[in-house]
Amino acid sequence: MLTPEPSNYFEHLIRDADSYGAMLSEADLEISQIEPGCLSGRHVRFGLPGGQFSYVETSLALRGNGTFSDRWTLSIILESTTPSWQHGIEVRPGSLVIHRPNAEHDAVYGRNFKVACFSVYDQVLAKHLRQLDPQVQDVLRRPWSVFEPLPNSRRKTIEHFAEAAAIIQSAPQVRNSRRATAKFEEELVCHFLGAVAQQFPAHSIGTDRRAAAVVHQIDQDARKSILISSSVTELCAAYEVPRRTLNRAFQNSLGMGPATYLRRVRLNGARRVLQRKSARSATVSDVALGFGFWHLSRFAEQYKQLFGESPHETLRRADGTRAIVT
Repeated sequence: MLTPEPSNYFEHLIRDADSYGAMLSEADLEISQIEPGCLSGRHVRFGLPGGQFSYVETSLALRGNGTFSDRWTLSIILESTTPSWQHGIEVRPGSLVIHRPNAEHDAVYGRNFKVACFSVYDQVLAKHLRQLDPQVQDVLRRPWSVFEPLPNSRRKTIEHFAEAAAIIQSAPQVRNSRRATAKFEEELVCHFLGAVAQQFPAHSIGTDRRAAAVVHQIDQDARKSILISSSVTELCAAYEVPRRTLNRAFQNSLGMGPATYLRRVRLNGARRVLQRKSARSATVSDVALGFGFWHLSRFAEQYKQLFGESPHETLRRADGTRAIVT
């Protein structure tokens, strides 16, 4: 049986600037075409637990000005073949733009423009901001800000968000999984803010001994399955440690960052479930989505890299073992 498409997924084909502007009902924006030619494009919108994810692509240069919605808007420019501008500042592929709720907007979107953005409620972003350095928090008090990721992370960040946008458009099973979409929102908002924070000098508080003790406690809690669905932001809040301090502590203690550690906790949880299931009663996709893995092909790659076999092989082997026992 096919799973029905969630009602909060929407795709609008852009054919002219006026009708496109009218479609953006959550923001008071006027969109105008500033380049001659026949405009085409798409606006994909998908509702998330804490807000909304959007992907937009347009063929010709447009101008947008007005006021954003009552949510924070986090945008990453994915492509633009002619100059684009935000509030008079030139932006290019990889640029990160943040607008506070109800902020003024004034932008020029270049030719063949592509952008991915999150609009999230204030309480959603607040939990992330508390884990950022004071310097970052100060900057984000402005109505809007433009950030340029470091060269070594710019391309990776573009690819990460472009791939995420493609998955949301092509994978209805991901869109229909509440746990997977919650992880999608959590991971990408964290990635976005992490790229912003990299532009500021490290601000560490606490001692290495305290940080090492936190890692030890997290590891103990993970063994009790307490952290099976936790995020890095939730770890920072629960154990009262800044994100950079936590990352440094994990690197020093375990040779990996907290995000990698939590992913391995979830991979091990998925493996335990697959070892108990029957191929007649479960699918690998269902198990992966149940643990919040929204990138299913990457889940399979990471699983095989960690365990030396594919998740399907684990499921088939579990079936074979049961048949012998029976």
